[in-house]
Amino acid sequence: MSLRKILCGVLAASMIFSASNFCSAAEESANAKLVRIEIDTYGAEQSGAILDRISRLEKNYSGRNMNGNMNARIEAIYDTLYDNNAEPGILAKINVLEWNINHQVASGGIDSRLVALESQIIGKSAEGTFNERIRALAKATYGTENLPIAQIQIPMNTLIKVATTAPASSKVLQEGDFIPIKVVSDVFVDDSLVFASGLTGEGVVTNVRRAKHIFSNGKIETDFYKLKSLDGQEVEIFTGVEAVDAMTAESMSRGLSLVGQTFSGKNKDLEEVLVRGKNVDLPAGIELYVQTKMPVVVYGLKNNADYDLTVENLVVETKPQPIIEKVGAEDDTLIIIEEPTVPKENPPQQEPAKQEQPKQEPPKQEQPKQEPPKQEPSQESIGGLTEEEFRAVPPEGYDEEIIEIIDE
Repeated sequence: MSLRKILCGVLAASMIFSASNFCSAAEESANAKLVRIEIDTYGAEQSGAILDRISRLEKNYSGRNMNGNMNARIEAIYDTLYDNNAEPGILAKINVLEWNINHQVASGGIDSRLVALESQIIGKSAEGTFNERIRALAKATYGTENLPIAQIQIPMNTLIKVATTAPASSKVLQEGDFIPIKVVSDVFVDDSLVFASGLTGEGVVTNVRRAKHIFSNGKIETDFYKLKSLDGQEVEIFTGVEAVDAMTAESMSRGLSLVGQTFSGKNKDLEEVLVRGKNVDLPAGIELYVQTKMPVVVYGLKNNADYDLTVENLVVETKPQPIIEKVGAEDDTLIIIEEPTVPKENPPQQEPAKQEQPKQEPPKQEQPKQEPPKQEPSQESIGGLTEEEFRAVPPEGYDEEIIEIIDE
């Protein structure tokens, strides 16, 4: 019986210990989520009492304080920021707005990023919750509050070109250190943007070997394991065969050295890295390729080329309208919509007909020939009679002698 009691006591103690560890792990998970939310919201972890920090986040996201315990309130904010199941989260929307304006995603917290966008688009910082301000920006840029975002699956082994944002040296790095990276080239899947330039990720140093003597050069092995997609999800990545082949094809010797790979062929960068007895000393901006570890569904930005084509079609349709109005309708088969220059040639063809009118003017110039009849009053100056009438019937007071004088 005593042995049984001892075993039961040990079992109970182990259960209590396991429960306490579970509660501790859950509490650490909630705290880790709170820190992650604050970094993405304000750019850095905040100080102060946890409840005050939660209240500030709630006012920014929903405009009011939520009910429930601390963990539940953190989970609610976390879902608002990162959960994309029902609709795109706030990170997805602000990333789309930034890329649409600047063709890259900015770093920093949502608060400062919104202020920058509002200053760039509206001209001043706005008030309200993050969602309200994002809807106003969407209306200003796209003409509608509904952004052109849709879910799409990123295939496994999709290549992404990234670059380091901090220097890496085998002289100072240690195993477990993080190396930040960012996307340097947009990645589209089926005409939808899934990885935008500027999105961040990180890798962890898995092995470091420092140069000790002339026959031992430095070495760094890094595992790049996560990268944010356009909707804010953390996608699992790694440096696989496809990524190594892509770096080899583009002679990215420094990128290969950062993941512990060697490059076959002569390259000055590689010689700098692999000189005997020297540490690997790489500046920021080293480009390399990574690839997705498994298929993942994300929200992507639909390519807006369709909208441009629609605008062009509208412009094309309006051009033939003046042609239809100007071309004569005697024969409909002569109306040519594709040649806008035809209507402009019609007026010159009609001008010769108008220029022929001066040829008809000579008949109007014959009128001076009719002027002699207007001079007949000179013959009527003798008492208002012509010479013949005067001779036939002389007026009173005139004699023949006077007539002769006039004849002379």
